[in-house]
Amino acid sequence: MTVATSLIPGLDDIVKRGDPRRRGEIARAISELFFRDSANLRPELIDLFDNLLIDLVPHAELASRVDLAERFSHLTNAPPHLVNQLARENEIMVAAPVLRRSPVLDDSALVEIARLKGQGHLLAMTERPALSAEITDVLVERGDRDVVRRAAANAGAVFSPGSYSEMIKRAAQDGVLTLKIGQRRDLSGEHLKELLDGTLDVIRRRLSSVVNPARQVEIKRAMAA
Repeated sequence: MTVATSLIPGLDDIVKRGDPRRRGEIARAISELFFRDSANLRPELIDLFDNLLIDLVPHAELASRVDLAERFSHLTNAPPHLVNQLARENEIMVAAPVLRRSPVLDDSALVEIARLKGQGHLLAMTERPALSAEITDVLVERGDRDVVRRAAANAGAVFSPGSYSEMIKRAAQDGVLTLKIGQRRDLSGEHLKELLDGTLDVIRRRLSSVVNPARQVEIKRAMAA
């Protein structure tokens, strides 16, 4: 029991013994109070909502958790412990919205989740508007084909030289990944040559047809070399 639940008579009993529907109703009612004036809430009030909701939301029915995860994922001042709790749920329908976009999740939390959770969680992360090299290192290391393809297609993702080399190595067996890497603006000339060296001629021609004119010139030079 948190301090917050002890302040509301009967709430602790609902948390411990209430059925999922009842917990969901209470969680939604408290969340509505938060959403109603979220932009003006002081930090201490956000903490209070956080302490209330982290006891209720995990025990609410799935539909309620999915709805709350979606709504909280858009807020810059969403209750931080709740958001982290939602992001770590095994149920990907709940975790995905906050993993995709919540600005409350920091890099350390995302890296930890990426190391511990499955491919669905990693795939959701690839849709974030920005991904640091610290995160993409884990996505490339642990991600399956779809995860790496989506990460490579994310213009807001940053890759370390090691991750770039690993993706290029995997691209030798994956024409789709080759095309996605080849269209990245941050692809260096050295990595472009490395990418083309392991690529079939038909994929090279396809790549040359979909990139911008400046990259087409680079591809022609690399192929000639």
